[in-house]
Amino acid sequence: MKEYLNFKIPQWSYLPVSVIVIFITIVGLDVWISIEVRLFRAITSIIVFLLVVLVNSKILVPKILIKKKKTLWYVLSAIVLYFIGINLFLFFSKMMFPFIDQDVFFTAHPEAKARLQGVLRFEWIYPFSFGSLFVLMSIFISTVLTVSSYDDQQKKKQQQLKEGKIEAELKFLRAQINPHFLFNALNNIYTMSYMQMPQAPDNIAKLSEMLRYLLYDCNEDLVELSKDISYLNNYIDFQQLKTEVPQNINFKIDVGNQSSKISPMLLEPFVENAFKYSRLEENMDGFVKIELVEKNGKITFNVKNTVTKNPTRNKVGGIGIENVRLRLNLIYPDRHQLIIKENTIDNNLFEVALEIQL
Repeated sequence: MKEYLNFKIPQWSYLPVSVIVIFITIVGLDVWISIEVRLFRAITSIIVFLLVVLVNSKILVPKILIKKKKTLWYVLSAIVLYFIGINLFLFFSKMMFPFIDQDVFFTAHPEAKARLQGVLRFEWIYPFSFGSLFVLMSIFISTVLTVSSYDDQQKKKQQQLKEGKIEAELKFLRAQINPHFLFNALNNIYTMSYMQMPQAPDNIAKLSEMLRYLLYDCNEDLVELSKDISYLNNYIDFQQLKTEVPQNINFKIDVGNQSSKISPMLLEPFVENAFKYSRLEENMDGFVKIELVEKNGKITFNVKNTVTKNPTRNKVGGIGIENVRLRLNLIYPDRHQLIIKENTIDNNLFEVALEIQL
């Protein structure tokens, strides 16, 4: 079935409630009429109600008003439905009239005699009669609820499409994360193994842990902060392997709750960027300072590093930083602040300050 007919009649729960209300109300009115007549009137009113609601909700509104967007045609169709409903009421009234004690009825309702005679001859329809108002309200309420239900479902579909688009963008951005340093790590491990250095097994275990994180944990929407920290520690250890001389690297961690969850690989690009442009293996005066603090569900992440003077180098940051910006906007909208400063005096410092409210 086509999409415009796929939505359900709005708030199906209102139908049984309405039926019960109609039944109790009609049976409780005009107690001078026999219970059989009142039951008949209640049942026929419910039949008219259900017929009007179903035709309007399943045919007129979805096919004419929503799909074709022909308001005038819908109004004309609703008027036709209105007269059909009224005539059904008249028909049932004619069936019911012989069973009513007319003397008692006209005594209780003296104004009804002339009206009832017209009803029995199907000569006119009183606009403010019970039947007229009943059918009119049935059409009006079912129209409002059907259109409202359709709008709600359209909003849900749009939200699902939006969420699907965001998820696709996040997967694409994650796929862009290029752990090219792993190739260097493999080369270093190969050299250690070839030279039978005792550090080789430990570094193989670290590399295995990092690959496991990249291949499995990064597929999750959120990971424990402790796993991200472990990855960063291993990353820094591999950077240290570039030289035999200890590098000026400081990683300060102050995390109150390491079970706090964060989107994977949000912090790593800043660390990778710091090592890429500081070139500690070449610049003995360079440094990389990293600080990670978690307190009361708020993460503060600061990275400060020297930048090797190189007139031909590209602007610090690049694709990796832009990748993080996009992901932050998608995952933590209005819940993060990212400030990046590049020293403009001697152009040898780069600072990142990131705050995320988890």
